[in-house]
Amino acid sequence: MTSFALLLLPLLLRGQHLFAAAFLSSSPLPIINNGIRSSTCNSPQQLLSKSSTALFAVDEGPQEIAVTINTTLTDDKIKNLFAWVKCAFDDGGGDKDDVYAYYYNNIELAIAAVFGDNLPSDSLPTKLLEMALKKEGLLEQYQQKEAIIEDEEWEEACVGDVIGRRDREQASLGAMGAAQWSGQWMTRPHSLLLVQNYTTVDDWIKPLKRKRRETLKRAGREAQNFTVITKPIRGGHPAPHSSYAHFRCVVQHEVRLLSKMYGASTNAFVNALAEAISRYIGTTRMAGVIQEYRDVSTNKVIGFAHEVSKGRTTRGQWFYCDDYAAKHYVWFHSVLDLVRRAIEDDRIDVVDLGPSGSDAFTDLKAQYGFEAVVDWPAVADYSGDFLYEEDQNEDELGDDMIRMIEKLVERQAARDKRRKSD
Repeated sequence: MTSFALLLLPLLLRGQHLFAAAFLSSSPLPIINNGIRSSTCNSPQQLLSKSSTALFAVDEGPQEIAVTINTTLTDDKIKNLFAWVKCAFDDGGGDKDDVYAYYYNNIELAIAAVFGDNLPSDSLPTKLLEMALKKEGLLEQYQQKEAIIEDEEWEEACVGDVIGRRDREQASLGAMGAAQWSGQWMTRPHSLLLVQNYTTVDDWIKPLKRKRRETLKRAGREAQNFTVITKPIRGGHPAPHSSYAHFRCVVQHEVRLLSKMYGASTNAFVNALAEAISRYIGTTRMAGVIQEYRDVSTNKVIGFAHEVSKGRTTRGQWFYCDDYAAKHYVWFHSVLDLVRRAIEDDRIDVVDLGPSGSDAFTDLKAQYGFEAVVDWPAVADYSGDFLYEEDQNEDELGDDMIRMIEKLVERQAARDKRRKSD
């Protein structure tokens, strides 16, 4: 599982389809002039042991070095990893002569470079990391083993791709479960809450068990410790959460989650890093709105909820938070706030929290009235357009024609469905 995830990520870093697996190639890595060649082990046993990356000195013949992965997660290491990821985004800036750009797409090298305890100073991963840090002005602190000075402008700069509205909508459909409502295949059950008969959020809260009501009340009280800022994802602009500040939340969230699910281990840690990069790339390419959580005292981003509305349904698409936010009921507040806004929005009938990564999380949602439904498209209406605030997106060439074609396709699909039922 880990080996597949890590080999898949180089495609994700180039913004390709999330489930492409054509990266697996038998072609060797090119040799760089510094005399070090790097090759990556393919077996899970090698990948998850102390020899996840093999380094060879060209002049002296093959010499394998066992790399010890340090699973201690710090802000500085996450910044180093983000610097590497930014180089993968850049892909050499279009320079065909940049022989180093190839390597930044290898997440195994990234993990070895950032979290390897015993890499030689002249090894390829170390040199690649140093080049990435130099671009970000972080190299001197790294070499002198100093803590990286906090720089709000750098941490919050949005570096995501400029993506149009239609491309963002297309990128959102897979995670929303479009395969099921379009009749392609069944997805996992979604946790749904019908809100069309509620007039206030109290109508939802009152029937819940006492302990659940107290949790939501606690989440409301905790709101004094953070601020919530709504940030629309605009077509034709970088995503408002494509920054290091948000990347940090995704990494901490995934490492914490997988550690709880599978225990603290190198296996879980490496999987979590791979998953974090994949999910970070994915969420920054999608449509919708971000609810951004910041600590009142420090103004640091501590979490965010990614919401997408389509038809008469609003979807809690993604949620990520750092370790501080996890202890201060931020997820519960995000659900409370999402339900409140859905009730107040006449366009929305259903709140969809999507599928869950575990039965325990499905049960938790159920305790707050979200029922896991197998045939969820029969309840959650996604058949209409994506919903946006006024002036959220720039008009794109051919919008009117595309809307007309989409409606014709929907009508034909409805006719075909009626014929089958008859």
